[in-house]
Amino acid sequence: MFPIDDYTPHGYLDIPTHTRKLSPQGVVRSHDIGFQWHFPAYARAYGGRREVYRAGVRIAADGVTTPDFAPYHSKDLVELRAGALAVEFHLAGPDVLVARVRGRVAERLTIRADYVRQIGADLGWGESGLVGRQDGDTVLLQGFEDGEAFALWVSDPGGTVTIAAEPSASGPGPVTVLGSRGERVGLAAVVELSGARDHDLTVLLARGHTAAAARSRLAEARSRHRAVRAALVEEDQRFWATAPVLFGDWPDHWRRGLVYDLETLRMMVKPPAGIYSLPWDAMQVQAPRVVLGEAAIDALLLGYADPALAQRLLLGTFADAPEPNVPCSREDGSYNMVSADGSVCGTGPQWGYPWLVLDHLWDANPDRDWLDRIYPHLAAYLDWWLAHRSDEAGWLSHACSWESGQDLSPRFGDQPLGGGHPTRHLRPVDLHASVAHAARTMARFARVLGRDRDVAGWDALAARYTEATAALFTGTRYADVDAGMERPTEVDDVMLLAPLALGLAGDEQMSALRAAIRAVDPADLVWPMFVWTAVDAARATGEHDTAARVAADIVDRAYTFWDARTTDDERTLPGIACEYWPLSGRCGGEGYGWGAFGVHLLLGVLVGARFVGDRLLVRPNLPGSLRVPGTAYSVRLSHRGRPVTVTLRPVGDGCEVEVAGRTLSLAWAEEGSWELGS
Repeated sequence: MFPIDDYTPHGYLDIPTHTRKLSPQGVVRSHDIGFQWHFPAYARAYGGRREVYRAGVRIAADGVTTPDFAPYHSKDLVELRAGALAVEFHLAGPDVLVARVRGRVAERLTIRADYVRQIGADLGWGESGLVGRQDGDTVLLQGFEDGEAFALWVSDPGGTVTIAAEPSASGPGPVTVLGSRGERVGLAAVVELSGARDHDLTVLLARGHTAAAARSRLAEARSRHRAVRAALVEEDQRFWATAPVLFGDWPDHWRRGLVYDLETLRMMVKPPAGIYSLPWDAMQVQAPRVVLGEAAIDALLLGYADPALAQRLLLGTFADAPEPNVPCSREDGSYNMVSADGSVCGTGPQWGYPWLVLDHLWDANPDRDWLDRIYPHLAAYLDWWLAHRSDEAGWLSHACSWESGQDLSPRFGDQPLGGGHPTRHLRPVDLHASVAHAARTMARFARVLGRDRDVAGWDALAARYTEATAALFTGTRYADVDAGMERPTEVDDVMLLAPLALGLAGDEQMSALRAAIRAVDPADLVWPMFVWTAVDAARATGEHDTAARVAADIVDRAYTFWDARTTDDERTLPGIACEYWPLSGRCGGEGYGWGAFGVHLLLGVLVGARFVGDRLLVRPNLPGSLRVPGTAYSVRLSHRGRPVTVTLRPVGDGCEVEVAGRTLSLAWAEEGSWELGS
C-alpha cells in the first residue's frame, strides 16, 4: 500500500503523456484546496516565462481555503484535508480533473473553477477574451474567438451558480471579459451549496479545444472516473509493494522526503512517444527531454525501487538515441544542445556517471538479456567519444561546457558565446577518469557476455586513460590542463575529485587530497553531481565521517524543503523534488528527477545498502546526530520482489545491523554481508 502519512498539502499530479513538442498538455500543480493546469507548463524555470493559460478547481469549506495536510500523496492521487473536509484529486486522462469532496460543513461549501488566459500569448491574432455560461447541469468557461474550453460539473444539483469576471461578480451568465493582446484575463465559475450537512460529492472539470470537446470528455469521465481511480490506486500499490519505506526513529521529514523523491522519479518515466520506442526519462516535468547525465542519475535512484524498470529506462536512453553520443533531444527528434561551432552535443561520460549506474543496476538485477541489448550501444557511445572528442595524442575534450554538464563553469575559461562556446582546448580530469572507469566496466560486461575478444581492447583502453588521468595529477592535486599553454589551470572544482570517486587514485593522490576532502562544506554543494563526487571521494579515502556529514546535510536540507507546510513565490513548491538545493529554498525547476538524489544519499550512503546478486551488503554510516543508543532505524527494501528489512541500532562506536533475522555488530562504515537466496 502507499505509505499513509502527514504529507505537505502541496505538489503535482502527473500527466504521463505530456511532452514538449508532439503532445504538450501542461502540468497540474496544487493551488489552495485544489489543483490547476498550467499550459504549456508552469511559468518558472523550464516552464518558460509566461503561460498561455491556467485553469483548475478549488474547494472552500465555510470560507477555509487552505489545506492542513495530505494523508495520501502519490503522483496520481492526492488527498487534502482541511478540518473535517477531505478532498481527493486525480486525473481521468490528461484533460479531466476529478475531485471527490467528503465531510461536514457548518454553513456553506464552495466549488470554484478558474480560467486565466494570456490573450495572444503566441503573438498571434484571433483571441478577444473569455465567456462563461451555464448550460443545464454544466458550466462552460471558454475562449473567444479562440482558446480552450472548460466544462464544470458537480454531482450535487442543489448549488447556486455564479460566474464572475474578475474582479467584479456577475450572475449565471453569459458573462464576458475582454482583453487586448498581451493582457491576462480571468473568469471564474462558483457553485455554492448552503446549509449545515454532510457532503459526499464529485466535481469534474474537463478541457477541450472546443466546448463540444470539453463536454464530450466530461460525459465520458462521468461514467468512468471511478474505474480510472481504481486503476491509479492499483498502480500505486504495485510500485509501493517493492519501493523502499522508512520506519522507526528516522526524522519525520526524512521518512516523508523519501516518498516525495520516489514519486517525483515516477513522474520522469514517460511512455513511448515519437522517436522513443521504449520508456524514456523526461529529466523534468515542465519541458521533457532526454539528457544522458540526468537519465543515468534517475535510473540509479529509481533502481532502489524497481531495478528492472530502471534498466529499461537506461536501455531506451541509448537504444533510441538519434546518434551514438546520445545527443540531448526531444521526442520529435529535435536537439536542444547544439554548440556554437554546430556540433550536436550530449552530456559526456563523466556527467551522471552512467557506467557507475550501469554497474549498480547490473549488481542489483543481473539480467543478461538487458546487458546483451545495451552493450553494443555503450560500445558505440565510447567509440564516438574517442573518434570525435580526442586529439592526435588521445587527449579528450568537450565541444563546449554544455557537453560537460557544467554549463559556463570557470574551468573552461572565458565563454563569450555562452555555454555553447567551443572549449576543445581543455583536458578535463573528470572526463579522462570517467572513460577509464567506463572501459574497466565494459571489460567486466564483456566477460559476463562471453565477448572474450573485446576484453583485451577494453582493458587496454582502461589502462591508457588511467595513465592519462594520473598524468593530470600535479603532485598536490588533480588539475585540468590547458592544451594551448600546456600547463595545469588554476581553477579548482569538486569534479576534479572524480578519479578518487571512481576508484582510479593511488595512495599518493588520496594522501594529498585528504585534507581538502575533510574541509568540504555541504553548504557549498547544491547540485547532485557535486555531492555524489564529494561523498564517493570521501568514502574512497576512508573519510567516512565526512561522507556521512555531507550526505546527511543534503538529505536534511532537501527533505526540509520538500516537506514544508507553507509556500510562497520566493521558493519552489514543496511536495516534489526540485532541481537542486540552495540554502535559500529557491531550488530551480520544480519536478526534476535528479533533485531526488536524497534516495541514494540516504539508502546507498547512510544506510549503505547495496544488492549484489543474491547478497545484500550493508555499510552503515549514520551521521553523528543519529548515532543515539536506544534508537532503531529501519528501511524496508525489496530483493527480486520479496521484502527485506534492514534495521540499524547504534551501540557504542558502531551499530547492530539486523537483516532477515540475523544480526551483525559492525563499526561505522564497516561492511556486512547477508545471503538472501535466489
